[in-house]
Amino acid sequence: MATAEVIANKFISIVVNPQNGGTIEHIGKSLDPETNVLAWYEWDEPAALPLEFSENESAKHWLSRYRGGWQFLTPNAGRECVFNGVRHSFHGESSYMPWTVAAKTSESITLEIRLLSGLKVTRVLTVDSSKAAFTCHTTLSNFTNAPEEVVIVEHAAFQGSPNVVVSAPDLSQWKFDGDYKEDGRDSRVWSEPGVIVNDLAHPIKGRTERMTYLASGSEGWVSIIDTNKGFGAKLLWDPIKLPYLWYWQEQGSSGFPFYGRAQMTALEPASCLPGDGLAGASEAGRSTVIAAGEEYSFSVSLELI
Repeated sequence: MATAEVIANKFISIVVNPQNGGTIEHIGKSLDPETNVLAWYEWDEPAALPLEFSENESAKHWLSRYRGGWQFLTPNAGRECVFNGVRHSFHGESSYMPWTVAAKTSESITLEIRLLSGLKVTRVLTVDSSKAAFTCHTTLSNFTNAPEEVVIVEHAAFQGSPNVVVSAPDLSQWKFDGDYKEDGRDSRVWSEPGVIVNDLAHPIKGRTERMTYLASGSEGWVSIIDTNKGFGAKLLWDPIKLPYLWYWQEQGSSGFPFYGRAQMTALEPASCLPGDGLAGASEAGRSTVIAAGEEYSFSVSLELI
């Protein structure tokens, strides 16, 4: 495993692994794993499959390497798909291919990757000098002679113990992905009480996995806190550029790759819906188009609470 990079000050410590898809593995008030607000597992199994994959096998290969943490997904997110004659891997190249460290100080790191499409992605992670917070500023640069379409997701998986509580805007509207329903409904307002499921703030019970998403009413923030440990994080983003939030809970699924070992609560600001993929997002008008020679930038911040 390649050596991870650390940026830190007296308020916050961040560990990022450029070679492992630029994954952020740790965000805490120190480097002590007990302070990590992200879900992170040091599993030996399943063994990581090669980066190269056969058609329709990219999800299996991606999940074999997944240990939690925070990845950046582009140009695709979600299922493997074919768009304009090009096959795009599950969760996109940026989430698993090696990144280059372009610059580094004790409190900031700049990561870069060139995608096969010709796009260059630059991520600048900078810790705040006055509080336990950091900002990730991302720029996608199109060096080709034609427009490029992408989708964008900040794939952040937080700890998911039974003690976590999520907060979101009271009047935001949330939809359940696919055929899954709760209380016979396919959507609900965040603050709306349920019949079977009391609310969306707490981990699921009686199921091992749930995917819902913030469909409207975003205010560009969500927070999570472990009431037992007494700490958590608040995530902030631009709701215009990232109008959705994927909310995925994993609670001890017995199958590959978790085998009953994982508890995660993923809170993922996104430009598209969970079921879109790049092809579906383009068809629905939810893709981001970057003109030839142009750039597209946005920022996401996290504060420890």
